[in-house]
Amino acid sequence: MRSQVISRWPILILLLAAFGLAMGCSGSGGDESPTAAGGALSADDVEFRSLQLVNRARSSENVDPQLGLDPAVAAVARKHSRAMRDQGFFGHADKSGNTLRQRLDAAGIQYRGAAENLAQVHHESRPAAVAHSQLMSSASHRANILNPKYRLAGVGVAKSGDTYWITQIFIRR
Repeated sequence: MRSQVISRWPILILLLAAFGLAMGCSGSGGDESPTAAGGALSADDVEFRSLQLVNRARSSENVDPQLGLDPAVAAVARKHSRAMRDQGFFGHADKSGNTLRQRLDAAGIQYRGAAENLAQVHHESRPAAVAHSQLMSSASHRANILNPKYRLAGVGVAKSGDTYWITQIFIRR
């Protein structure tokens, strides 16, 4: 009997996590909150919340359409965030000099236009919200977020300790 109860724990944990995610995404505040165990948010949580904040900003500025998530673009963004973390740099070109366009081309992604926003956040309990606020305070980054020509996006986050590297890529096809 005990093995049956134990085998139900993963399902219960998933249900509680889904309920917590749904509660965190609804309501007027919508602030990020650390995991139930009191730890920092996962990279996946920050990716999801970052795209949600971008779309909320577009909506509040009457910019259509909302950005769709492109998993291949997200993979390119995630790879760049991990490279910044692992290779100790922060910039649009990686240590080999590869730019956004070169990284998208290498991944075989078809696009007519692309832009990239980068943020690095330290010691924050709400990394996506802090990064979003910083990006919206910069004219060029804000322009990328609110550009109606972009229809798809990918967000990639790498994390080490309490530092998050966030890459947002916007494309139009």
